[in-house]
Amino acid sequence: MASCIREVVEALIKKLQSDVTQHTVLVPLNDYYEVKHTSSLLVIGPKLDENRSKRNSEKRVEVDRDNLSYTERNWPRYYHLDFDFVLTADNGAALLDLQEKVIAFFLDNPEIATADCVFKLREMVPIGGLERPNLSNLRQASGRYRIEDVEVFDHDVFEGKIVLYRNFRLCDFGSRRLIETYKPDE
Repeated sequence: MASCIREVVEALIKKLQSDVTQHTVLVPLNDYYEVKHTSSLLVIGPKLDENRSKRNSEKRVEVDRDNLSYTERNWPRYYHLDFDFVLTADNGAALLDLQEKVIAFFLDNPEIATADCVFKLREMVPIGGLERPNLSNLRQASGRYRIEDVEVFDHDVFEGKIVLYRNFRLCDFGSRRLIETYKPDE
């Protein structure tokens, strides 16, 4: 099973590169970064925050009736992925244009989709509302955004058969004597 966190983060970065600026870069949390291009968008994170209200200790059973089998596993843990967005531009006008693009991105895309799932995007602190130290001569604005309820499964999976064997017994209707036993699995 592929990493759901990785898939959704890659989908977000690709979508930001196509809709906001091609100079969108993912920077790990607590890592130093260098602005190589202006205008650019640095996506710092993710910082994981578990959604404890969705934690479930029961088993999750998925039934495949066509194959007469089932899969049993624990329910996933749900995590919110928080990102700090840092916009960098040469001048104030270019920074305002980038801010508008980021705001429009989140208005136009309330969700981000991967091959398997769709996740909600949420604005925590609007772009320009988060105060970060700017140690350069470039213009910067920052905000905080979230991808909600990303599933993370454990690797404890049990698969089994619903029906272990099938035997059909044909009996005489009146006497109830066995005529034939039919085994479709053989």
